[in-house]
Amino acid sequence: MAKKPIKRKPKDKMHSNRIMQLLKEKDMTQQELSDITGVLTTHLTKIIKGERRCISLPTAIKIAKALNEDIESVFIYRKDERRGKAK
Repeated sequence: MAKKPIKRKPKDKMHSNRIMQLLKEKDMTQQELSDITGVLTTHLTKIIKGERRCISLPTAIKIAKALNEDIESVFIYRKDERRGKAK
């Protein structure tokens, strides 16, 4: 009996983030944010540049907490009206 392929829902993806802006406002470096969160600086750089648009919730929470901001004010999601999916 052949197994049916599992249909997976596409993950919501981040449209953009305000990490660099918040780092400047708080006079904090990416290295300091990395030290506080435990997230590698290379990974943070990719998130900041938008090269990583789908990150784990625990990582997003660590970054928001380290910046003393709500997660919604750090990461911006935009719904695709045609499909009801995030862009």
